Amino acid sequence: MKNYLDIDEQIELNNKVLDFYYSSYQRTQSKISILVLIYSVIAIYILQVVKYPFETFPESNWVLISVYSIVLLGLIVLLSISIRYTYLLLKPIDVAYLHYPKHYYTEIKSQYEETLDTDDEEILNAYVKATYLNEMEEAVMHNSYLFEIKSKYYDFAFKSALAAVLTYLLCAGFVIFKDDKPKDFNIKNYKEIITEIDSLKIINDKSIIMSDKKETPKQDSGKVKIDPNKVIKTKPKMIRENFSNTEKRGTSKSDNSKKRNE
Repeated sequence: MKNYLDIDEQIELNNKVLDFYYSSYQRTQSKISILVLIYSVIAIYILQVVKYPFETFPESNWVLISVYSIVLLGLIVLLSISIRYTYLLLKPIDVAYLHYPKHYYTEIKSQYEETLDTDDEEILNAYVKATYLNEMEEAVMHNSYLFEIKSKYYDFAFKSALAAVLTYLLCAGFVIFKDDKPKDFNIKNYKEIITEIDSLKIINDKSIIMSDKKETPKQDSGKVKIDPNKVIKTKPKMIRENFSNTEKRGTSKSDNSKKRNE
């Protein structure tokens, strides 16, 4: 049975949660391809949709034009909202990462040797662990908020984009059937859309495989009573990222976090 009051168990638990948020943030950012696909569908016929009321106003029923204008306005508003949240989703933001391992067992250890005035390895090890745990908890709290807010941005962008597609289809229906003669609805870039759908399926079918975590070496720290007032508080490093470089940084940092536990 795990003892969650033990500092080694707390480090292991926070390490797993931190890795979860790194990978979850990456998956959230990778969903941008779905939004791009929706925008591509809307862009196929958008010019004809916008030009329709101006081209047919003199000869069309004013009631019909009024209804169409309202639907078109809804399309523009919904699309603008979706694009705004997509921008917020892609906007670079500070992601919390832990310091390199040497920072703890050299720099932090040296600071404790001065402040505690001791060279006892058992005492120093306990305090260095406390500093490491404190920084990891700070990173977990920051990245959990980051994952939550980015997920909300994607949710708003996706829902407003779907609503925009519905209004777009209504507008397109007006344009296609504006007279008795059937009009061709040519999709010139259908090959690109099919390719995008195939690539989207590949992305959705992929699952991020998390490598096995090595168990944190169990050390008996019960003999050392840590004074919370003497624990050195450190902050995780903030690195500004967007979706294009998240995977690379997230993976390397996840590996580094495993090495620190070893």
